[in-house]
Amino acid sequence: MTVTEDLVFHLLKRYKPSTHNQKQLEIAYLAFIDYLACLSKGLETTKNQAFIKSFGLLGEKKIWFSSYSTTPERLALLQGYLAHYEDLDDVLVTYRGHPSAVIFSALLAVSENDVQLKDFLWSYVQGVELAGRLGQQFQPQHVKDGWHATATIGTLAATAAIGSLKQLSSDCFSQLLSLATSQASGFLYQEGTDGKPLNAGFAARNAVVAYQIIRSGLSAYADPFSSKRGWSQTIIGKALDSKQLLENWLQPSQLEKVGLWFKNYPICSAATAGLEAAQKAFELNLSLSEIESLVIHFTEDGDRALTHRTPQNGIEGKFSIEYITWLGLIKGKVDYSDFSENTVDQAFHQFRNLITRKNDLKASSEKRTICLEIITKEETYSFLVEDPKGSPANPLLEDDIFEKASQLSHGKLDVLFKIKERETLTLGEIKKLLSER
Repeated sequence: MTVTEDLVFHLLKRYKPSTHNQKQLEIAYLAFIDYLACLSKGLETTKNQAFIKSFGLLGEKKIWFSSYSTTPERLALLQGYLAHYEDLDDVLVTYRGHPSAVIFSALLAVSENDVQLKDFLWSYVQGVELAGRLGQQFQPQHVKDGWHATATIGTLAATAAIGSLKQLSSDCFSQLLSLATSQASGFLYQEGTDGKPLNAGFAARNAVVAYQIIRSGLSAYADPFSSKRGWSQTIIGKALDSKQLLENWLQPSQLEKVGLWFKNYPICSAATAGLEAAQKAFELNLSLSEIESLVIHFTEDGDRALTHRTPQNGIEGKFSIEYITWLGLIKGKVDYSDFSENTVDQAFHQFRNLITRKNDLKASSEKRTICLEIITKEETYSFLVEDPKGSPANPLLEDDIFEKASQLSHGKLDVLFKIKERETLTLGEIKKLLSER
């Protein structure tokens, strides 16, 4: 059995009721609600409304929370983009990417109304598992090389979820993954532009297109994870460790062992600890005029995704620890308006020269630890944040996620919070519940 065949064998395992599997579905359900909330929020801008109107086509797939319909592959692209637009969607740190924006967008594009929610969510669980396990072998070198894992590994994760949902034959599933590897691309240099959330949309679309091609009867190389000439050799220069990839599959799962990072702020998760450190400083009523210098300490690779040191607009500011720290120091919070396409306040640029970065913290880069060191004329202050709110070690509670979803969707999702018999629901019934709001 090849590595690809062995992987497909695990991905084709169906959901079986158990306490362990039920826990995974509960996490997946929260992720689905959070995804829908982020999707709803992404629809609010005039620019994105125009994008949907111009890019949508007449088709059988309705764009959620809108009056437009389009084709399956365009639905995947649009909803992947919209769900990732504000950078509020969840993160899996082993993968260093955003699983839900890609996987759910792809699954919704290929799912009919009669698909049971439990099967839909179980396929998501399988996709997340592959994302995390690939990430454990690809990262941190993958992000160091400039790849955007949401686009690369995300394409494979979404494709795996589709194959799991559709219960393809082993041979077709292997070829499906092969076509996904041929399309898996995306780069970090898109950060600070619409290209970044579009990477999530492209990944979801590419997974759907791969499925459409295999369904039509075309073929592809059947062992993309081969130890001789597989995808990983091309991307990271070495073969996959098949034991690490497959051993104890879902026992425990990435959702349980690693956990999703449900985000509180529309910023890169790598900057969240820095914002919370700045908020601590804000509570001391430190005046910016007192600060002589400010050092932001990271782990070795902790700021790799924070690519903008001197952002020119708010979208670039989402990926700037300097800008986010400044916001925390001057007002103790961030707002959506801080991360628009508008030009960054000139006051930031005046303060920017006081800030330096250092990669000298001895901690796992997966924890996203940051220490903020503020030097004033009279004293030096140090603010260490290891587990910011929302991170797996300091998670948002279920009620917190529901509150976030309610706010982002303006109450449209509230009906989903109290459903008890979730496993017997179909996607069509969920759509009907939401349409009645």
